[in-house]
Amino acid sequence: MFKGIIALFTSGAIFNPLVLLGIISGFAAVIKLEPEQIRDFCTDSRWYLLVAVVALGYTLIFAKIYKEGGDEIDWSSTLGLAVWNFVKYFISFFLSMSFVMLVSF
Repeated sequence: MFKGIIALFTSGAIFNPLVLLGIISGFAAVIKLEPEQIRDFCTDSRWYLLVAVVALGYTLIFAKIYKEGGDEIDWSSTLGLAVWNFVKYFISFFLSMSFVMLVSF
């Protein structure tokens, strides 16, 4: 388990802002909310829309991918990265909730 945590830090994956946001919100959800509230929260489409907007905004502001000449944005790659950032948020959110439940028995 500790080797996996160390690998997250050495690879730099944990320093992605959306991964950090997912980890923090996962910890907060388990600590502050009841299971029924978490279920209601996870079925609310506004939450998914908010995360999609944040992922798209982060990608367009800080992580744009340019075409080979460097003059114009490669929109398909940039939007693909935004979708991947969206997915990374939810992976880190649910795995951090699972981790807290695992160690809190």
